[in-house]
Amino acid sequence: MKKFCVAVSTILCVVFFYSQAALSWGWAVHSHIDEQFNKKWQIRNANQIYGGLTPDIFNYQFSIPALYMHDQTHNDFMKVWDEAKSKPAKALAFGFVSHNEVWGVDYTAHRSGSTFGESGSIPDHPDEGGYVVAKAYILKGILEQIPEFNALQLPEPLALEVAHELVEYGVDILMKQVDPTIGAKITAAAFISNPNSPIFLKKVYGREFASYFGVNHVDTLRFFISSERQFRQQMILYGQVLMQDDATAVLLISQQLAELSTAFLAAYGLTLPPGTDMTPLLQFGIMKSMELCAPDFTAEIFATSSFVDQQLAAHGITN
Repeated sequence: MKKFCVAVSTILCVVFFYSQAALSWGWAVHSHIDEQFNKKWQIRNANQIYGGLTPDIFNYQFSIPALYMHDQTHNDFMKVWDEAKSKPAKALAFGFVSHNEVWGVDYTAHRSGSTFGESGSIPDHPDEGGYVVAKAYILKGILEQIPEFNALQLPEPLALEVAHELVEYGVDILMKQVDPTIGAKITAAAFISNPNSPIFLKKVYGREFASYFGVNHVDTLRFFISSERQFRQQMILYGQVLMQDDATAVLLISQQLAELSTAFLAAYGLTLPPGTDMTPLLQFGIMKSMELCAPDFTAEIFATSSFVDQQLAAHGITN
């Protein structure tokens, strides 16, 4: 159990600290929606689900190359579909393209929701307003009534991002009500999906990456392989987190985030008084996000799935 918690801590550290460029749906939502477009064969279905997660593959490295690649995978995504030739690659590419922020699953999370949240509805964030961001804005207002949260003195964009992350965790846990096996599916997809996916992604993005950063072929390949290996391991473990009962999942996430809060705040020049335990505040935030989203998240996910299905067909993406 101790080793498992340490591994989970690594996941949560990366997600909580370094995903600020990646306002989106959580991985359980992506996996559930991609499964709605599933394949007949398990391996191809696993590739499709894992493909729906892989645009976030570079979220876990707080570096200029990783931020560059995050923008590429979320906005310059059609080249993945165009490059895919084999059936496993096509399955991976189908899921990958479905994730995008231009008209894919992340569009309704960040830009404009289908049933809740509207572009331009968030003060001082004119390009945002999707379901997750809109719920995060409400959650931020609730958190700002809590003295412990106000004591952090977070700048507004950072406070909104913290609330956004908590909403993502909350909705992912709620997804277990829709599909109690979603955690196992994420773990299985990361286990059995195409092991050549980093080489395929390097083939798609590697030339421009190498040219942009002035690195050679070997270093470029190493970057893609190491990034994908880390991501695959993290998805296996994240799926295991979602296999726990709701209370355990919330508590485990909150405890691990609390252990990391000092380093998180230090990255922004902020400090916590020695001995401060952030667990109750984080636990409250995740549970409150679940309350905010429970009445309508299924309608938004269903509408998002229908919207993305139509967009995929309109862009010639078929499974």
